[in-house]
Amino acid sequence: MQTATNPDHNALSTELDAYLRSVYPSHLPGAAVLVAKHDKVILQAAYGMAHMDEARPLSTDSVFRMGSLTKQFTAAAIMLLAQRGQLHVQDALHTHLPDFPALGRGIRLEHLLNHTAGLACYTDRPDFELVEPLDLSPVQVVALFQDTPLLFVPGSQFSYSNSGYFLLGLVIEKVSGMSLAQFFSSQMFLPLGMRSTGMEGYAGLCPLQGYTEEPDLQLAPVISMSIPFAAGALVSSIGDMYLWEQHMARSTLLSKESWQQMCAPTRLLSGELCGYGYGLENRQVHGISVVDHDGGISGYSSYSARTLDSGLFVLVLSNNDSGQPSTIEVGEWLVQKVTERGGACVDTSAA
Repeated sequence: MQTATNPDHNALSTELDAYLRSVYPSHLPGAAVLVAKHDKVILQAAYGMAHMDEARPLSTDSVFRMGSLTKQFTAAAIMLLAQRGQLHVQDALHTHLPDFPALGRGIRLEHLLNHTAGLACYTDRPDFELVEPLDLSPVQVVALFQDTPLLFVPGSQFSYSNSGYFLLGLVIEKVSGMSLAQFFSSQMFLPLGMRSTGMEGYAGLCPLQGYTEEPDLQLAPVISMSIPFAAGALVSSIGDMYLWEQHMARSTLLSKESWQQMCAPTRLLSGELCGYGYGLENRQVHGISVVDHDGGISGYSSYSARTLDSGLFVLVLSNNDSGQPSTIEVGEWLVQKVTERGGACVDTSAA
């Protein structure tokens, strides 16, 4: 285990460290964890093994697949293009992808961002395990879902769909004239100093070894990064993710208004509010208001949460996709414990 803590939070960091040691044994795949509040790092540590056969431990510099934590970056890329006047979230999908079938005529980019487009999710296909390792072209991936009837009228309901974020990646490429990997790198990550973050395989950026426990502990199955694409193909480290959090909080890349739009809940056609925004979700965690997201992809699981009113940020990146322990449960425990010890952030609106 490698750890770095802030002396101002020694008692709390010791308590968090003891808990994390108990859930991530040193001889098994584990996680890198970062907890910060008001720009002060309470705990930054790594637990468990990066590679079992080589007996190599995880470090705080380890690079992980992030799965659906990718979605906030895809959403941010769309918002960046919107800030530059190159698109608008209310644009029709066909404005940018005119070859998409006619069933998508009522879909706007915002519907893709907040999962209200009604698109069937291609990763839910019963044969997805057969598709996952294949190096498919974007046209071949879109063909997996483009002719499936919409689940509902766009904007009327919420249904989480990786298909929508795959299409957003194609929109980014069409509008910017760059590959998604190039856009992320040149327009977002390198300008922000995030040198461990990018599309897997781009510029030689690769994650550590991932594991699964189905049924026994083993190397994770192969997955082609052409499949998750803008819905889940980014890799990063806890240090880079904390940099991202700081830049977002300070409106370095996106304006405060764009960031707030990403975090805002969605209003459906019925007037009902849905907690999901653009790549981020508004939830209650033990009575605490958070904007969070989790991710799962072959060999890896992840969770990030922020409490915008108190500046709390919690991140868990694991090289085990099996949910034992669940990165969501670990992250939620950390949110609750830090809030209990530091006060604030508890939602009392129902009181």
